Amino acid sequence: MFRDQEDSTAKTADFAPVSKRHFLKTAAAIAAGAAFSGTPAFAADKDTIRIGYISPRTGPFAPFAEADEFIIGQIRKATAGGISVGGKNYKVELIARDDQSNPDRASNLAVELINKQGIDLMLAQGALGVVPVSQQCELNGIPCITTMTPWQAWLFPLKGDPAKGFKNVFHFFWGVEDIASVYLDIWNDLPTNKIVGSVFSNDVPGNAMGDLKLGMPGLFAAAGYKIVDIGKFPIGSDDFSNYIQAFKKDNVEIVTGLFNPPEWATFLNQSAQMGFKPKVATIAKALLFPGGVAALGPRAEGMSTEIWWLPAYPFRSSLTGQSAAELASAYEAATKRDWTQPLGVVHALFEAGFAALKASSDPKSAAGVVEALRSLKQDTVIGRLDFAGSGVKNVSKMRVVGGQWHVGAGGKPELFITNNKAAPEIPVQRKFELLNLA
Repeated sequence: MFRDQEDSTAKTADFAPVSKRHFLKTAAAIAAGAAFSGTPAFAADKDTIRIGYISPRTGPFAPFAEADEFIIGQIRKATAGGISVGGKNYKVELIARDDQSNPDRASNLAVELINKQGIDLMLAQGALGVVPVSQQCELNGIPCITTMTPWQAWLFPLKGDPAKGFKNVFHFFWGVEDIASVYLDIWNDLPTNKIVGSVFSNDVPGNAMGDLKLGMPGLFAAAGYKIVDIGKFPIGSDDFSNYIQAFKKDNVEIVTGLFNPPEWATFLNQSAQMGFKPKVATIAKALLFPGGVAALGPRAEGMSTEIWWLPAYPFRSSLTGQSAAELASAYEAATKRDWTQPLGVVHALFEAGFAALKASSDPKSAAGVVEALRSLKQDTVIGRLDFAGSGVKNVSKMRVVGGQWHVGAGGKPELFITNNKAAPEIPVQRKFELLNLA
């Protein structure tokens, strides 16, 4: 039996990785609700596994949970007859909650699920909610798996040590270093002068990701690239002329940075007006969702970014048996919306959760589930998750490759894999092409 109590209404997002220095500066701002004492209000059923799931179904991060209703429906169908662990069949109940893109609410919801609903496992996703949810699970001894934010943005605010990890909480995603590596994989063999224009937003993620020493520009400089950076731009900026002038002056041929979709559209329009024509534009966040890319029209042609997941990935779900392509097609048929990269990642979150439950000696034992997670290796629709082999305790890295958007004859943009050095098991689909900006 499943219970899904959330609606998804918001349509905008604001997400990007952050660096350790800024995690430590902002960690104190993330409030953790006090854990309740006493016995749970819910009388636990020894034959039913209760799973809590917290995600940003509404609020500014809602696009990252856009596929939740569809995924929960699939999980309901796949486990309708329960799951077998150690020769015993258990019913499954999922209790979904909307944190409204608010970390304080996420913390309070975690306390409620732990102490009033008596959950056996917590799953959570989102850029803001995973830290407070993990905090409550660590304090209360509840197994927890989270995703959808860089592993540094989860571990360091929790005051974790990559060599030591935690007692009860686990996370999978990529890190800032992984994205920088993908960008370098895209650029290294291109005929450019290796001069990079750096344009990052003036907010916590932008300042961290674009830090000249600790962020991506520092990694690019160490790889032999010259960085042109005149500072961060304010969120919502509608004037990038000073950046464009500086880039023209220094003969920038590669542009990178962190933009919201409207900001990137403005940058492109002003570049055309000022005659700035870089050979490569590899941009985070603005090029994540198909809808945001489609809004660029013909100028989306040749734009490049990192890829979390695509229908072209050669992996299958351990829960439904669907290939990545079949999962995306089923989503599009059911919702009449384009697939999104978080679809595969959130699906894999449930795969990891059920794999841990099945691998435990007793899914009703927190210690048993935690022990299973520590050594969990599971093939999922996004590739293999390995919580013991990432080099960071309690963390599994996920595959990230490089890709490029191309606009089809009907004007619909499509993302193709062009660079796969970090994950050679994911086939390249097209050769990378230099921009031809009008």
